[in-house]
Amino acid sequence: MEFKLLNKSGRDLSDVEGFINKFYPFAEKRLGIDQPVTIILKSDSSNAQQILGKTGYYDPDNNEVVVYIDDRHPKDILRSISHELIHHAQNCRGEFDGSMEVGAGYAQDDEHMRKMEVEAYLLSNGDDLMVFRDFEDKTKKENNLMSEHVKKDLQQKIQEIREDKEEK
Repeated sequence: MEFKLLNKSGRDLSDVEGFINKFYPFAEKRLGIDQPVTIILKSDSSNAQQILGKTGYYDPDNNEVVVYIDDRHPKDILRSISHELIHHAQNCRGEFDGSMEVGAGYAQDDEHMRKMEVEAYLLSNGDDLMVFRDFEDKTKKENNLMSEHVKKDLQQKIQEIREDKEEK
């Protein structure tokens, strides 16, 4: 399923965007996402100054994940995307309906919304599927294998040069 990635932050986030482009297909398959989504990277400096400011949110009416990027480590941004994609998967399953409130305290006052938040926290970072953590470990393993391959090639080239010098 295709997705849109919009950087509305006014900043160069090409490294983060590269990881999002690799992460999304992994998450889509893992979560069974079957509807398009738009991921928006947004800057809000006043939000970033608030200790309990928003890190992101999901808009089920427009299938949009919005993640704030100010003063955040790239890995934290990716974790927020993972969390919000869980909400998109919930929406794909029909878990959202028009009567839900998402204002302050929604995760404490609405039992259904609380269960959805618990699922999003557990699946994105903690128990069960650990979507982002599994992606991270897979990526690190692939990069390490690639590095080992490059290292072996380099060692082989060095050995060939040494042997060539010895022959001369």
